[in-house]
Amino acid sequence: MKKLLSLIFLTLLFSNTAFSDAKNEVVYLNACGADPQKYYDKPLNIQNIVTEVPNRIIKLEKSKYDREFQTLATSTIDLGNDKIHISVSNFRDLIIKNSLGDVLDERKISGASSVYELRHNGKIVAWGVGWHSQCNRHFETDFTAFRIFIPIKRDNKIYVEQTLISLNINPFYKATINSEKLIIADAINIDGSSNAANYYYGGQKFYEVDHLNGVRLIDTYEELHEKIDVSQINPARMINILASYYETEILNKYTKANFDNIYKELLKEPWDIFYQFDRNNLEKSISDLSITDEFKKALISLNKWELPPIVREIPNLKKNCFKKDTYHSLKELTRNCYFFHSSYLLEYGFDEAS
Repeated sequence: MKKLLSLIFLTLLFSNTAFSDAKNEVVYLNACGADPQKYYDKPLNIQNIVTEVPNRIIKLEKSKYDREFQTLATSTIDLGNDKIHISVSNFRDLIIKNSLGDVLDERKISGASSVYELRHNGKIVAWGVGWHSQCNRHFETDFTAFRIFIPIKRDNKIYVEQTLISLNINPFYKATINSEKLIIADAINIDGSSNAANYYYGGQKFYEVDHLNGVRLIDTYEELHEKIDVSQINPARMINILASYYETEILNKYTKANFDNIYKELLKEPWDIFYQFDRNNLEKSISDLSITDEFKKALISLNKWELPPIVREIPNLKKNCFKKDTYHSLKELTRNCYFFHSSYLLEYGFDEAS
């Protein structure tokens, strides 16, 4: 259980003995909001990949940011002959130095944050600062904002690279845990037919992180497949990944092999439907689909509130999907196999030359 620390208790620690003890206390923010007013006595730990650095109380005096006490958090990355140090004072002032004390980077954090270590195989690879805007409720991501700081060593020079993402460890840690280098996911938004129908943080981009190339986008499915165990990824997420890489043939095979499990996951969410196909030629577009006349009429009327439950049409859509062995375009595959969730696979304004 996370134990809330009381500011009232802390402000009572002004006796000589208590003050000495208080300076040895540590507090944590657990990435809970951009301007947290609650403190915890246990660090945030996400699958031993993200670990929160303790904020040590160094003074029981108001900080310049109006908090009731002052803190310091520190961490070190070992690059062999070079040790790089980060410190964040009062949850705001960040500075990174080399072992000689030269400043490599510094900034004022826009909200308030602990330092979070990004680890792989037990070693600290990078640091981050950030938070989950809803305290890890709602949105399916671990951090809605996470700024990565990674020291890069190249040609005997060291500099710090920064990258801002929405870090998402939990859905992918089983797939990435045995990768040679640290692989992380950025939770991206998928546009629906309106802001109310967007899939916030529902998509993903993958990055490989090391001290030579920094935070590098994995831009092909072939490379992703080589570097992580994709069989450990949720099937609903997997179809989005394959579509984002335009892997039509692989997506077709994956769909046929996992259709029931895919829809078991897709139907858990009240997602928007048929976004890419409710246009001027909708009637023609659905004329050959193996769905009931009742549903076709409701679609053509464009009154979504009169649609029968989609779950009734999934067996028909499965027959429709399996009637073709191959599909020549991603859009055609989506129309036949994922008509009701097309906006989950195809970006807004999707246009495929084929």
